[in-house]
Amino acid sequence: MKPPSPNAPTSQIPEVLPQGVPFVEAIDYLRQKVPLPSGAWTDLWQGMHARAFVVAGANTAALVEDFHGAVQAAISEGRSLAQFREDFDRIVAAHGWSYNGKRGWRSAVIYNTNLRMAQSAGRWGQASRVAARKRAQGETLYIRYLAVLDSRTRPAHRAWHDIILPIDHAFWETHWPPNGWNCRCTIQVLTGRQMRRQGLEVTPEDDLPSFGDRPVRIRSADGDRMVTAPTGIDAGFAYNPGVAGFGRGPDLVAMEDHGPWTALASPFGDRPANPAPPDPKPTTARLGDRAEDEEGLRQALRAGIGGDEVVLVDPLGARTRIGQAIVDHILQDPDRRGGREPFFPLIPDLIQDPSEIWIGWAQNRVSGRVALRRRYYRAFEFGSSRAFSLVADQDGGTWSGFTVIPGTARRLQSVRSGLRIFAD
Repeated sequence: MKPPSPNAPTSQIPEVLPQGVPFVEAIDYLRQKVPLPSGAWTDLWQGMHARAFVVAGANTAALVEDFHGAVQAAISEGRSLAQFREDFDRIVAAHGWSYNGKRGWRSAVIYNTNLRMAQSAGRWGQASRVAARKRAQGETLYIRYLAVLDSRTRPAHRAWHDIILPIDHAFWETHWPPNGWNCRCTIQVLTGRQMRRQGLEVTPEDDLPSFGDRPVRIRSADGDRMVTAPTGIDAGFAYNPGVAGFGRGPDLVAMEDHGPWTALASPFGDRPANPAPPDPKPTTARLGDRAEDEEGLRQALRAGIGGDEVVLVDPLGARTRIGQAIVDHILQDPDRRGGREPFFPLIPDLIQDPSEIWIGWAQNRVSGRVALRRRYYRAFEFGSSRAFSLVADQDGGTWSGFTVIPGTARRLQSVRSGLRIFAD
């Protein structure tokens, strides 16, 4: 299905009703988004929307930030569409924004889509916490797909009504509602006890509909493009916003090495080749010693960064918080716990005087969490024979990965990905 038509009567656009009592997961989902200017909703794709707040055609930072605040207020304070439209009018007048479509249609699309996705992600956050508790007790949590069975219900969504599957089933990776523009489907969370009490059963695998992809033409800032989407799901909606925003479980650590992450690409084809890596830069810092135990690792970090925690500012003014979570992360993997601590003294140089800074989208292959990552790269030179590169990632202002790459520049193309926003 295409995005709702700008010429559709406002009365035909179903309104999302704010939660009577706003729940923190939905509010947090909206709050952690980074406001980004954009030309079209397809500038970001699927899970990328879980980490960025965009309004199609809102191409200035101040305009997007104002809309972000208005949508946050709508869900945290339970504001109606009529109340949101007051904010919409104020923001449009203040910025002189010329938008496509009629006022009623455009304001409804912004309000409804953002509230639906936040509520959907919030339900996942709540359900995944319950699932973790049930899992610890040896039990399974189940999800039931619920469609609104009236004349406006899509045939495919009607067919999915009453599907019941464990929360960790692959079906929920792509079919967690909403599954399209103005989709009104939702889910019900069920424990095993509730299933037995209501006489409900898990849907057999053989009874699940086939979900082959189909080609879909969509609009982008560069004109119409072809993408694929599963049958019954609008292009760009085949993802679980809760997984992309929060991960697959509350017991997952927030501090994750960038090794398990994979880059999220646009559905429109290959990106241009990266420029040649910059030459190594000398440094006055000295490599540290190897640590023998946990306390040695923690002391090595204190010596390297000047305390248990430090905030470093990069050349573009962004702040990165670095602390003992680095050691906590290293200790989680006994097979890789050694070898990084001698490089702790180079961290300040890497952040404050990098060779390059990149930003890009990535998704953890284990947790499913999506991040808008800021990656720092610098090759260090020690004398005439020693050269290696350090790569660090940060998500939301917090250090989230640290890798040492010895040898030649040929190995660096895989880590230098996304958009380069700084080059020394």
